[in-house]
Amino acid sequence: MKYWISEIFTSIQGEGEVIGIPSNFIRLAGCHLRCIWCDTKYAWHKYDGEEMTIEQILDRIDKRIRFTTITGGEPLLQDILPLVEALKSLNHKVLVETSGTIKPSKKLREIVDIFSVSPKLSNSGYKFKYDFKEDNWATYFKFVIVNPIEDIQEITRFIRENNIEPSKVILQPDGRKENYAESLRELIDIILKLGIPFRVLPQFHRIVGIQ
Repeated sequence: MKYWISEIFTSIQGEGEVIGIPSNFIRLAGCHLRCIWCDTKYAWHKYDGEEMTIEQILDRIDKRIRFTTITGGEPLLQDILPLVEALKSLNHKVLVETSGTIKPSKKLREIVDIFSVSPKLSNSGYKFKYDFKEDNWATYFKFVIVNPIEDIQEITRFIRENNIEPSKVILQPDGRKENYAESLRELIDIILKLGIPFRVLPQFHRIVGIQ
């Protein structure tokens, strides 16, 4: 089994419920989306990556760290089940970061520990019809906020239509903003004013300048 890999590195998890946890990162190459604010455009095209076997991938990760994030691009464009099984055989906790536009298989859901799902709002340049109402496989949902009032209204409709608990929603400012701290404060103020129990979290790597 071979995979198209954009990069493999070790760092601190920068976002979501696992923020701050040391993690191996396996970034798969190839994505079917072209989000306006994407910060990993270099992973859009599959053939810009390197084709690697599972054995080669495992040789590149830090074996001391038993937490691995599979990200992209869009990792679910490739059959990651064998890769996840190999990581689980090494007693790794596995997180998969995905847009939510491709549903994982039943088997993949059974063995992946965390699905970090980032539905794309209108601010991405796309408008998808997601369906989590009868099939809520996401561990939590992350949303990139560009226009706070408009985006939060869209998110509110999204969770209502999909019967999602507000506690599973994480908001993070657009990383392109020049004053990131100010964007965080603005978002916090709006959430408190509206009285909505969404979580506001930074992208840790934006603050400390790591990969």
